[in-house]
Amino acid sequence: MVTRATGRPPGVLPFYVAEEDPPAKRRILTAALSLFVRDGLCETSVRDIARASGFTNPALFKHFRSKDDLARYLFERCYLELADLVTRAIASEPRFGRKLRAVIDDYMAALDRDTDSILYVHDGLRHFWPQMSDSVRRRSIVAELRRLLELGRAEGQVTSDIDLQLLTTAWLGTFQQFARFRYFGEFRQPTAGLANALEALLTKMVRP
Repeated sequence: MVTRATGRPPGVLPFYVAEEDPPAKRRILTAALSLFVRDGLCETSVRDIARASGFTNPALFKHFRSKDDLARYLFERCYLELADLVTRAIASEPRFGRKLRAVIDDYMAALDRDTDSILYVHDGLRHFWPQMSDSVRRRSIVAELRRLLELGRAEGQVTSDIDLQLLTTAWLGTFQQFARFRYFGEFRQPTAGLANALEALLTKMVRP
């Protein structure tokens, strides 16, 4: 069975697994997410998931109509968790700089706790976003970060010389590449130091 070390205490279920889920579904979900991130969605077969989870193909089809149905289910759960994280972090502080730091701190904690879920969102946005319902699409992480940059501009903390959509794209790309490099072990510094460096970089990118 595919496993990966996480920052969750032993015995604590990942957020994308429900308490009422039977053991087979739990193991299928965790195995599938790890394989989708490690090997890619197209490269992962139903047989791969069955082998990694320790269950048969029919066990998977008992809970999901297809591999695509399973993959879409996982993406929606992971996306909404990340969207909630960003929204809560921004709402937790009154001003631009502190809001940004709250997003970074919570994002770093999520990477320590559930790296695969963060990477799956970043890697799957282009494929899955058009398939999401209107209720999910209204929970736009892009829109949340743009509003944060708009606040920063109103406070005089964000340059007016660069289009806000371009700044939003630059921030999103930085978060995505940081997560991917960390997944591959390129960053070995303590989390606090990495958070400070990421904050300095993102701030420098938008500074007037």
